[in-house]
Amino acid sequence: MKISVIFTGGTIGSKTEDTTVSLGTAPYTLLEGAVYNGVIFDCFEPYTVLSEEMTADRLRTLADSVRGHLDSCDGIIVTHGTDSLVYSAAFLGYLFADTPVPIVLVSSGYPLDDPRANGRQNFSAAVGLIRSGEKGVFVTWTADGVSKVHRGVRLLRQLPYTDMLTSLSGGSTQGVPMPCPDDLSGFGRTVYLTVQPSMWYPKLDESVSAVLMVSYHSGTLCADERFAAFMKSADKLGIPVFIAGAGGRDADYETVRKYRDLGAVPLPMASPDAMYVKLCLAASLASDAEGIRKTMLTGFAGDFAE
Repeated sequence: MKISVIFTGGTIGSKTEDTTVSLGTAPYTLLEGAVYNGVIFDCFEPYTVLSEEMTADRLRTLADSVRGHLDSCDGIIVTHGTDSLVYSAAFLGYLFADTPVPIVLVSSGYPLDDPRANGRQNFSAAVGLIRSGEKGVFVTWTADGVSKVHRGVRLLRQLPYTDMLTSLSGGSTQGVPMPCPDDLSGFGRTVYLTVQPSMWYPKLDESVSAVLMVSYHSGTLCADERFAAFMKSADKLGIPVFIAGAGGRDADYETVRKYRDLGAVPLPMASPDAMYVKLCLAASLASDAEGIRKTMLTGFAGDFAE
């Protein structure tokens, strides 16, 4: 069995010196002393960055690297930092939903030279998943000695001060891939907002293609006169506004009806960060608001958990 390992940096590729975490040669230590009978590893390194430095251009480079190895191995492991892991996992999940081999993203809660690190366990779980032959884009994560497998497009962002990974279940995990745009300019034209009490709304202009708002946990937001003014501005400019976090419920609060009436579009139950990636792709692919809206309400890669 041949596994392509794509190193990209991140905590799993870092080392601690004094009180500073910096990039080093740590990722290759994942393979030192490890015995995987019958497995040959081919290693590649398209770029090396801390994952908070992820950009749309690097996402494309990562996708190109993955695509270049699909036909020459039995599986692909991508080592990645935890900060932007959810975005890269969703991006690869959307583009490679029909992958002929397993693609697994692996990270570590701490640098590998820290005894608290789980990078080696996550890597071992990835090898086991590839041995199983299950196709798709996944993330492996080990906590309290238990390794779990998450779908790339279902991953949820970690809470502050924790590196625990969770994901949404339910609905079909199968689906068609999204096409990869010739350019990823939609990443620079998509506004991402998280609702807050008395929140500030940015002034929109023609440079914005779409807005994603993440609701409170119950799918609500304050649909007051300030929100109404924001929606009026978006409508005047032809900018669609989507609400993540509102799907998958048997009944909606009255405020959900209010923001629907103002033109906001609640999305089906899905990872909010996957919806951000999807919206950026949609804004790169579609030429108008209706095209973006149609793409966002269509399931791809098994992203809707209902």
